[in-house]
Amino acid sequence: MIQRTVRRSHTSQRAAGKKLTMAPIPKMTKPICLIENVLGNRLRVSEDAKSILENISQPLVVVSIVGPYRSGKSYLINKLSGLPMGGHSVGHTVEANTKGIWMWCVPHPTKHGHTLVLLDTEGLGDPEKGDKNNDCVILSLAMLMSSVLVYNSKGAIDQDALEKL
Repeated sequence: MIQRTVRRSHTSQRAAGKKLTMAPIPKMTKPICLIENVLGNRLRVSEDAKSILENISQPLVVVSIVGPYRSGKSYLINKLSGLPMGGHSVGHTVEANTKGIWMWCVPHPTKHGHTLVLLDTEGLGDPEKGDKNNDCVILSLAMLMSSVLVYNSKGAIDQDALEKL
């Protein structure tokens, strides 16, 4: 797996001779939509999520979970968040719960001074959507934004899963 850390530039603070301090991450008690899936399967960035990311001065470690719809991606994100109650809704139906890409920023559990950005993606192959191009765009965006990409599946990742991916 490839892992990278993203740093924000603080040129103006350096130029003024001020000592850089790592501002704490905004307290998020639940996930927020980062990439909205709007009418006609068009995607747009949520201004609220953009604002949260712009205000984080710590290095980011971005982990995305992708995979088929109803495969437990939101459940896994809840576990990775480290919060006892979780934040993503999970259910026992066959309907997909997550639309677009949802973000949850939490302190990194092992890297002091880093922010862990967890991205929960819309499930791939949802028959309700009827648009495979949307799956490709969601998967591509998750891959491009991530330090680590996790493919979550029901059972083994076989040839069929790779072809769909």
